[in-house]
Amino acid sequence: MFERMDHAAISVRDMDKAIAFYGDVIGMQKTFDRTFDEPMARIIGIPGTRVRIVHMRLGESVVELFDYQYPHGREPQPDRIQADFGMTHIGFMVKDFEATYKQLLDKGVRFLSEPVEIRPNVWVAYFHGAEYEICEMREIKTS
Repeated sequence: MFERMDHAAISVRDMDKAIAFYGDVIGMQKTFDRTFDEPMARIIGIPGTRVRIVHMRLGESVVELFDYQYPHGREPQPDRIQADFGMTHIGFMVKDFEATYKQLLDKGVRFLSEPVEIRPNVWVAYFHGAEYEICEMREIKTS
């Protein structure tokens, strides 16, 4: 039986940029960094696979970054929108929504729109990650 969700994974073309984004912008810590070959080739069914996998942790949450040397992935789509099929976003809870929003803007993060109070006392904003993945910041205000 399933117990809980463990992680979200992203295949990236620039590992250093992705580590910097999730580390410097989001505040995650790198807790795992290893290269795999034959075992991953068996898992994904492509002989010759070679991939570097990095785990970025924030509390109990992990974003798993994959940098495939082989096979080569297809380019991320810079015009990706929230409605595109597939995984839609990675969600992060924040404290002090306004200050966090301003810090991300100061770091050059590109938001899809202005913050929205989606229901009373719940603020949400979507932004692009290092590889055009969409991330969400959300705060549920109690006062």
